[in-house]
Amino acid sequence: MRLQPLAALAIFVLGASTAQAELLWQADFESGDLSQWPYITNPGGASVTTQCVYEGRYAGQIAITGDEQYLWHGNEALNRSEFNYQPKATGEGDTTYLGWSFYLPEPLLNVKHEIGYWESDNSWQQQMRFNLTGDTFSFTRSDAAEPYWSQPGFASAGVWHDVAMEVHWSIDPARGYAEVWLDGKSMGRTQLPTRVNDTDAMFTQIGLLRHRIDAREVILIDNVRAGTNITEVLAAFDATTPKSCP
Repeated sequence: MRLQPLAALAIFVLGASTAQAELLWQADFESGDLSQWPYITNPGGASVTTQCVYEGRYAGQIAITGDEQYLWHGNEALNRSEFNYQPKATGEGDTTYLGWSFYLPEPLLNVKHEIGYWESDNSWQQQMRFNLTGDTFSFTRSDAAEPYWSQPGFASAGVWHDVAMEVHWSIDPARGYAEVWLDGKSMGRTQLPTRVNDTDAMFTQIGLLRHRIDAREVILIDNVRAGTNITEVLAAFDATTPKSCP
């Protein structure tokens, strides 16, 4: 009889450890700095803020202007600053589960912004991306003229929104797919070749990329997480109680 409570405790601890192990990686900025990110593209635009967060005390902030410091390698036509994450496994047949929350203090200009995309390592070829024009959010293959789908009004300012993805990696369009959830709602599965070739790993960048404009724009990023299944990733955002900031 004495062993029963111990056995129950062991099962409880094992269950708790298993649940915690589901999250492979996260960047919630609760370190108070940018150290959770292994690489930041154009880091001059990246910082940490306490003024508005999805949860905890800190969130990441990307701010860009038309100033020279926000040009990419001196490219006069391009402003950008982005957080970079590369999953450990993006080979043929692997699956990635990733989510991130964003907040716009003010509406973005009615021009195209790339706020999240997947690109190949070594060959640096972008494969798929999220565009934001005004408050319309869309998902497209990077070499396509038209998006797979658009969601007008999703990227409204003044409230936290969430993007979650399940990406099955393949160069075969019949096997590769991406399913996207916006604030927990599935936009359906999109079949596409998710890998650029059969050798290069894939990475994602989250932030702001646009043509050079003499205007300051800001996006806040928080609650970035990668899991071993989409249920764990979706559970990290509560769409029933959207959070706004003063």
